[in-house]
Amino acid sequence: MSLDERKQMWQDRIDAYRSSGATSVKAWCKQNHVGVQSMYNWMKRLDTESTHVAYPLTKWVAIDSSNSIEETSTITVKVGDVSIEIKEGFNHSLFNEVIQVLQSHVK
Repeated sequence: MSLDERKQMWQDRIDAYRSSGATSVKAWCKQNHVGVQSMYNWMKRLDTESTHVAYPLTKWVAIDSSNSIEETSTITVKVGDVSIEIKEGFNHSLFNEVIQVLQSHVK
């Protein structure tokens, strides 16, 4: 297997973990028969490499504000100086992507 193929395989595994909503790398690795230390090593390696790659332009999403939003339980997540309010029923996959972007851009 070439280096590029291994990188892609590990990136696919990391993406699968992050989009799974799992809260523990160790538990996800055990369930998916992946070495925990290898997972951490590749996460660090690929995250480090990705910081040297130019990020694509911002993509805006349209929000329909005509629907009323009911008051529900919320939590606030802080990453650096940025805070995000999370409401019940949020999109786990989108939340993981937002956190990844904030972690790589916010100090």
